[in-house]
Amino acid sequence: MLIVDTGPIWEIVLYRAVTELGFSRLSRSLTHFLSPEAYENCGRFLSAFGKKTTSASVVAEIYRQIQKTEPRGHQQLWEQVYDEFERMGMAEDVVNLVDMDSELVTLYGPTDVSLIEIARRNLDQKPVILTLDSRLHAECIKARIRSDLLIQVCNPV
Repeated sequence: MLIVDTGPIWEIVLYRAVTELGFSRLSRSLTHFLSPEAYENCGRFLSAFGKKTTSASVVAEIYRQIQKTEPRGHQQLWEQVYDEFERMGMAEDVVNLVDMDSELVTLYGPTDVSLIEIARRNLDQKPVILTLDSRLHAECIKARIRSDLLIQVCNPV
């Protein structure tokens, strides 16, 4: 089971917006997909997992990212998000705030903690959290949850 954080989803949406829709001004926001190979490596990684999920909090963060872009492109960016969720077979889980550890929420925020909680609920499926957030990655290691950084996925050794 793969649990996907905001950063990797946004990076995929940005890459496709730049390469397929011609939103060239968004290219400066790309941080990991600086070549077609990086994008392809990520695609291979994603396809290795049968089940992919994220949290509703991630969708809210994607909304905030889209709101920072040129308003005339919002509809097309949302279409990219919908398309990616459908292509990946992405599910969404809701984690209630009262079900999250308040100390962790204080440290990392509800989005990151919701991903950790989804992983904890699905330990029997050997969950992996894909993120570009090194703080979340470190907390996953501490919690004994496998986490892969997008940079490692894009540039495998």
